[in-house]
Amino acid sequence: MAIEKILVVDDEMLMRNFIVEALKRKGFEAAAAENGNKAINLLEHESFDMVITDMKMPGISGMELLNKVKELSPQTVVLIITAFGTIENAVEAMRTGAFHYLIKPFSLESLMAAIEKANQHMALVQENTYLRQQSAVHPYSRCVVAESPAMKKILLDIEHIAKSNASVFINGETGTGKEVIAHLVHYHSPRCDKPFIKVNCAAIPETLVESEFFGHEKGAFTGAMTKRLGRFELADKGSLLLDEITEIPLALQAKLLRVTQEQEFERIGGCKPIHIDVRLISTSNRDIKEAIANKVLREDLYYRLNVVPIMIPPLRARTEDIIPLAEYFIDRTCQENHVDKKTLSAGAQKKLLAYRWPGNVRELANIIERAIVMDRAKEIKEEHLHLDGVSNRPIVGKTLQELEKELIVETMQMHDNRTKVAEMLGISVKVLRSKLEEYNIA
Repeated sequence: MAIEKILVVDDEMLMRNFIVEALKRKGFEAAAAENGNKAINLLEHESFDMVITDMKMPGISGMELLNKVKELSPQTVVLIITAFGTIENAVEAMRTGAFHYLIKPFSLESLMAAIEKANQHMALVQENTYLRQQSAVHPYSRCVVAESPAMKKILLDIEHIAKSNASVFINGETGTGKEVIAHLVHYHSPRCDKPFIKVNCAAIPETLVESEFFGHEKGAFTGAMTKRLGRFELADKGSLLLDEITEIPLALQAKLLRVTQEQEFERIGGCKPIHIDVRLISTSNRDIKEAIANKVLREDLYYRLNVVPIMIPPLRARTEDIIPLAEYFIDRTCQENHVDKKTLSAGAQKKLLAYRWPGNVRELANIIERAIVMDRAKEIKEEHLHLDGVSNRPIVGKTLQELEKELIVETMQMHDNRTKVAEMLGISVKVLRSKLEEYNIA
């Protein structure tokens, strides 16, 4: 619930007490002030989600108090109480920034309806704020090109995974598209119309991680000037992406484990448990066994998050996707830069296929964009692709069996775990075993 703490301002004691008691019975935390001066004093020292104020009061009027509230706490919602004869003033207050008004006398039902409407408005504003912050995602983040068997299988698995509420753990090298897959899991799930909130664990300073996750109350620490909702609270009923989970400080992982188990937490500086319903999607580019062995990731937390694992193979292990991805990036980049559609020469295709792609899909997108922006030729040729350390391994003239053997050997040089090798190649361990025997690979 976005609205928890409400300040009631009214010079009429009976009306003031009626509203405060009604709010408390409904589970809200309510405070009262008999005039505008006392209300301002409270607002300067405490954080309120909503202010309910009478329009006509001695001293500071409801309109003046509204302006002061918006100055001290812009995110606080203001509800105006007015008599029939001052409706025009109430409408003017809404133009100034009040959320809604109630005409005296009003029922408890109409008061609660107004609070619920404000509650929905606040939740929408908070979600949109985070979505705007996250909108500067790499432009390829919605693109899923899947021509390789490994990626086709992942997309097929997502159709089943998305329907559940199980936590998903996505592992893969940097730039393979872990965030893209996380988006797919959410937008194919029953939660697709609910918030999808992202936390880039590697980008948040260690001192602020807990506040980002769980939020804080006003005055909880130096600089906490207002109450702030954390990402877990914003993701309620939706999905929360914990990007690069191994970057979370070990001390905080115990608290995170409790949230995953009980779906509740307290804000920093708060004592009231906040219940949530959040589906967790985690990603990492690390070797998880190594991270656990080095005490970077708690093993018990990993098992809570790794209910459904998804392993994304690197681009070099799914070469069928390289040219289709390159063509997709050519189309998109040409449109964005208002240039005529370009084509990819045969030589350029060979060069792309020969490269090992340490930066994976992200690197491919950048290289294509550079080739289009830096050269206005209608065809992208080999010399337009500036790759770092292109492999000299010859491809043309080799059989598919020879190329397959080389790919298996190179992948096994990266990992000594056959299960992981099979996942990266998009095949089963049984098929890998038969390939090893077929090609006499030790």
